[in-house]
Amino acid sequence: STTAKDHEALKMRLRLKGSSLSQVARDLGVSAAAVTHVSKGTRKSKKIEQHIANFLGAQPTSIWPARYSKKEGIKD
Repeated sequence: STTAKDHEALKMRLRLKGSSLSQVARDLGVSAAAVTHVSKGTRKSKKIEQHIANFLGAQPTSIWPARYSKKEGIKD
């Protein structure tokens, strides 16, 4: 599962590239709370995860490995 340290690390990675969780929310037209919940691991959203991953030049599976199984994609 995602830890507070993982959440802070993700926020830092976004800041280093000139963005933020709030900016992701504005880009997608969703609430900042929704993006924060996805970052913290309390909610799942393929749309938000993919947007963050694309911005960081990564795959969602490398940012949130615990959310993904090897065969099925996103875990329930």
